[in-house]
Amino acid sequence: MFRIFEQFCFIIKNDKDQNFMALIQNTNAPALRDSIQNYLIPGFIIIALLISILLVFQSQDVSEFPIFVTDAFTFTAWVNQGEDYLKEHYRWITRLIASYIKVGYFALEDFLLESSWLFIVALILIPSLAYGGIKLGALVLFGVMYWGMVGLWESAMETLALMGLSVVLSVVFGVILGVFCAISDRFERGMKPVLDTMQVMPAFVYLIPAMFFFGIGGAPAILATMIYSMPPIIRLTSLGIRQVPNETIESATAFGSSKSQILFKVQIPLALPSIMMGVNQTIMMALALVVLATFIGAQGLGSEIWVAIRKLDVGAALEGGICVLLMAIMFDRFSKAISSESITLPSDSQKFYILPQTWDIYPWARIVEKPLEYIHFGVTFILLGVTKIFSSIIFYIISLVNRNFGDVISSLINAHYVLFSGILILYGIYFYDSNILTIGTFPENWNLSIREEISAGVKAITVNPTFIAFSKGIRSTVVIYLLRPLDMYLTYLPFWYTIGALVIISWASVGIRFAITTLLLLLFIGACNIWTEAMITLSSVLISVLLCFVIGVPIGILASYSKRFQNFNEVILDAMQTLPYFCYLVPVLMFFGGGAFSALLATIIYSVPPIIRLTVLGLSQVSVTYSEVSKSFGGSTLQTLSKIKFPLAVPSLVMGFNQTVMMAFAMQIVTPLIGGKGLGLEVFNGLARSDTGRALAAGVGICLLAMIIDRISLAWTKNQREALGL
Repeated sequence: MFRIFEQFCFIIKNDKDQNFMALIQNTNAPALRDSIQNYLIPGFIIIALLISILLVFQSQDVSEFPIFVTDAFTFTAWVNQGEDYLKEHYRWITRLIASYIKVGYFALEDFLLESSWLFIVALILIPSLAYGGIKLGALVLFGVMYWGMVGLWESAMETLALMGLSVVLSVVFGVILGVFCAISDRFERGMKPVLDTMQVMPAFVYLIPAMFFFGIGGAPAILATMIYSMPPIIRLTSLGIRQVPNETIESATAFGSSKSQILFKVQIPLALPSIMMGVNQTIMMALALVVLATFIGAQGLGSEIWVAIRKLDVGAALEGGICVLLMAIMFDRFSKAISSESITLPSDSQKFYILPQTWDIYPWARIVEKPLEYIHFGVTFILLGVTKIFSSIIFYIISLVNRNFGDVISSLINAHYVLFSGILILYGIYFYDSNILTIGTFPENWNLSIREEISAGVKAITVNPTFIAFSKGIRSTVVIYLLRPLDMYLTYLPFWYTIGALVIISWASVGIRFAITTLLLLLFIGACNIWTEAMITLSSVLISVLLCFVIGVPIGILASYSKRFQNFNEVILDAMQTLPYFCYLVPVLMFFGGGAFSALLATIIYSVPPIIRLTVLGLSQVSVTYSEVSKSFGGSTLQTLSKIKFPLAVPSLVMGFNQTVMMAFAMQIVTPLIGGKGLGLEVFNGLARSDTGRALAAGVGICLLAMIIDRISLAWTKNQREALGL
């Protein structure tokens, strides 16, 4: 790696006077062979590209697989026949399972809808204050009140019921399966391909079999959400248990602990941080699919957004999207707060409740936080006093029968004063609502809705001549010069040439085994008669990724050089990565309407965060020493960036490419809602025609393309790291 760095510095030093002869004289024989390879490989690529363009111009129509192959390979018919057989013989089992889930779902939904709004607010707010403090409590209070003030209280409760039951079931079954994966290598090997398929398969595809086997409504939505959101909790549970040090297990064994005692009293407690991270990821994935579940009859915020999109009511759609965003941020922060470890502050430090703890060095920050400290102590004193009185009453009652047991219960209540104080507050609200004065649902006169103002503002912008000219210019440039040419190139290019090119790339990047796998996967896509749609999807993904790089890399560079901009940028990226991808359709629809360009733009907005983050990461990880040496050789900031930092950050950039591609493929499943085409549209058409086989084939096609690009990009990342000695 140091030799590579010396070569970079040498190039910088000679870049000003263009003295290339000195570079040639210092090049040894192996480097000469490398340079020849560096010229040969691009030469072969250029020749292959020219041949492909010639083939495209010679093609009269889009390339399709031979009819005798597509007619013989009746995958869709097999799936539909298998579905009919399962429905005929085993549907009663699935409907029985759905009936039990419906009972739990309806009970939870009725509880949330029939409880007073103040009770629900307290039920969500109290745990948030206990684990996350005033900062998280303020966020949760704002989010919950916002649901009611925009008139979406009942829809939010329906979404909470769906997500709550889905997450509970996912965590229960996921932890059990994760434990089995941790204690059995054979079981883990069997689960790994299943989990890989579950995580790569587009979310919308899960709704199709769920609808046919479990009906419509909440039950199939919960079951589909379980399947979609379980992989993270399974993987992270297994990882957490396996990462427990062997010395700890040996010590427990030496003290005579059984395998079950080691598992439940040693391994699982030590794996809790990893398990809680899995719970966090499960919550976020569950919320993403619960919003999509509106297409199989599930009610909630997703239904409100979809109805608003169909009516082109951008104000209502944006309000629903903000509700989902706040819900996602709330549960994301809450789950992280539960799993975070408490920080012990120095004795001379003042605890901050709202401002960042690092601001403790500023006197004005201490002054601002001082009243909050007094309030915190006051509330804690009151809660401790109330809990003490309650525990004394419980102790007196139990001590009439068993004094020792009463002492244990009293100590338990005093030790968990926040929990029992919360229970008392909730009971007090319930008692007041039931016996004194009915609180009821959220007050309708507490209205903060701005949907009409939003709609009017969007309308004013979209009819503005400047905006019209700007949007038309961007749309025409992207569609005419990027999207349409690549669409035509990939769809008119003979399928055998495309397959051959991808197989050669797979062989050169990964190896012969994966090249054979790539060949079989691409033949499957073509034999299912979805080759044209697959190429349209690939075209959309490639253009999206290209534009993500054009937008994301400069932002990442700026963030790596400016700490203030990076802090601002992180807040936006956190919100973008927390928001379910269904909601990205709303702002695009607001300003650009429907169509292929809007689908492309929604994909870019959803997929750009990884490349920004990993650009910042890659450039920030380059040692400061390299930059200082570069400057000592006379290199400018631009030369240091282009000749040193960027080459060393290539592995992170390639990983950013990988993540961006995967997110772009995931977005293809929902872009047909605003005019997207390709395999995502085939999934929607299959769902509309009750053609499970066609929809499943299209969903699997997206999955297979994503897997091929994923493995190739990961291999590139590995090769770059090895080349740089990382």
